[in-house]
Amino acid sequence: MKQRIPYLDFLRCLAILFVIVLHSITPVITNPKFYSCTTWYLCMLINPLVRTGVPLFFMISGYLLLSRSSTGHFSPFYQHNIPKLLIPLTAWNLIYYWIEVDRTQTLFRLQDFFTRFLQQGVGYHMWFIYTLLGIYLLCPFLKRIVDHCTSQQLVLLLGIILFPTTLRPLLNQVLPISLHLFNPLLEGFLGYVLLGYLLGNLSFHKPARWLIYLGGGLGYAACLLGNLAQASPQSISLPMNGGYMLNHYLLAAALFVFFRTCFETHAPQLAKLSLPLEKASNLTFGMYWVHVAILDFLSVSFGSDVPLFTWLAVQTCLTILLSFLFSAVLSAIPMLRRILG
Repeated sequence: MKQRIPYLDFLRCLAILFVIVLHSITPVITNPKFYSCTTWYLCMLINPLVRTGVPLFFMISGYLLLSRSSTGHFSPFYQHNIPKLLIPLTAWNLIYYWIEVDRTQTLFRLQDFFTRFLQQGVGYHMWFIYTLLGIYLLCPFLKRIVDHCTSQQLVLLLGIILFPTTLRPLLNQVLPISLHLFNPLLEGFLGYVLLGYLLGNLSFHKPARWLIYLGGGLGYAACLLGNLAQASPQSISLPMNGGYMLNHYLLAAALFVFFRTCFETHAPQLAKLSLPLEKASNLTFGMYWVHVAILDFLSVSFGSDVPLFTWLAVQTCLTILLSFLFSAVLSAIPMLRRILG
C-alpha cells in the first residue's frame, strides 16, 4: 500500500474547496452590474486565493508522479494512468451533454457531441482534465529528466518553461520593447508540475521559507490590485487571472510550503487527522466532476429577491456539501467509481 502524505491530502481537499468557491464567485466578479458592491469586493478579496486551486492540483500531481520510480516506465505508466482519466472524461462528457440537451430541449446529436468531446469537453471545467492528460503523456519523459538533473538544473528548466508563457508577458508590460524570442516549448501548466516536485523534495530553512511567503503575499497583492485597477462599471477584464500568471505561481508556492511545513513540524499533533484527510482527499476527484452540474442547478433554483451575499453563501455551501455527498456515494460503489472517478 502506498504511504499517504498528510499535507498533500490536506492540500488536495483545500484545492477542491478553492475550485468550487472560484466557480461560485466568478459570475459575480465578472458581471459589471455587481461592480463596487460590498459582495463584489469580498469576492475580489478571495479571488487571488481560490485561483490557486488548480495550480495546487497540478503541483500535487507533479510531486507524486515525479517522485515515483514507476513513472519512468512508459508503457506501464500509460496503461495505469491514462484510463483513470479517459474513462471518467468520456462518461462525464456524456452526462453533461445529456443535461444540456434536456435543459435546452434539443436533440442529442452524436456529431456535435464528438466535436465538443475533442475540443476541451462539454463542461467548462473539463479543460483541466484534458490538460492533465497531456501532462501525463509527458511525465515519463519528465521523470527521466528530474532523475538526472540537479536541483539547480531543474530550477533552470522551470525558468525555460515559464519564460514564454509567464515571464515574457510580464516583461513586455514593463520593458520599452516587446520580446518575442520563442513560443512555448512545453505546456505552460507543466511549470506547476515541476514546481510541486521541487517544493516537495527540497529542504527550506526559515529565511528561505519567509522569502517564499513574502513572494506569496506579493502575488496576492499583484492579483488583487491589478484586477481592481482594470475593473470599471463598463467592463471587468481581470487581467491578473490568467492561469500562467506569475502571481499564481508565487501564491501557490507559498501555500504549498506553508502547509508542508505545518504538517511536518507538528506531525505528532496532526497525526489523528491523517485518516479523515485521506478519506476526504479520495473524494475530491468525484467532487471536481460533479460540482459544476450542481452549481448550474442551484443557480436557477434561488429567487432573484434573495440578497446577493446570502445567495452566494448558500449556493457555495450547498454545492460543497452535495458534491461531497455525491462523491461519497460514488466511492462506495466500485463499478461507478471506476467509470465516474
